[in-house]
Amino acid sequence: MWIFAAWQWADWRNWEQYHTTILYKIALALLYDVLTYNYPLWEYSDFFVPTHTINGLAITFIGFTCTVLLFLSNFPSSKVKQIFYFAFWVLLNSAIELFYHLIGLFNYYHGWNFWWSVFFNCIMFPMLILHHRKPLLAYVLSVPIIVFLLLMFDVPLNRMK
Repeated sequence: MWIFAAWQWADWRNWEQYHTTILYKIALALLYDVLTYNYPLWEYSDFFVPTHTINGLAITFIGFTCTVLLFLSNFPSSKVKQIFYFAFWVLLNSAIELFYHLIGLFNYYHGWNFWWSVFFNCIMFPMLILHHRKPLLAYVLSVPIIVFLLLMFDVPLNRMK
């Protein structure tokens, strides 16, 4: 679905403009995978490929790339339209996740739930725009967000191998 949408509506001619923000999203997704490997807060079921790891990598490198490219390349200039655009993307991603959860393709663990995902989406999309415009500031602000989530969900970093 994401590949088709990106093929149809993303600005592939100018993908270089969005490349670093795509890598930012991928890097943070991979950091989540590493930090929560033995204590996941959410997890995709093995529905595309036979292992969780390969499935997660496919979603990270293909799904997230398409999402960021679609989101950034169609971002409106008007402040009012931006508010509706953020709301659209939060609702769209949240609805897709809820659908996947209801059919058993997305699972929550250790206190994470759908509403935490909605909250996370409300932070993630503005952070993508911030990274696109001011990458260093986005990295700096990402650190306390990550620390907050690790502490909030008591992620045991000492269980990392």
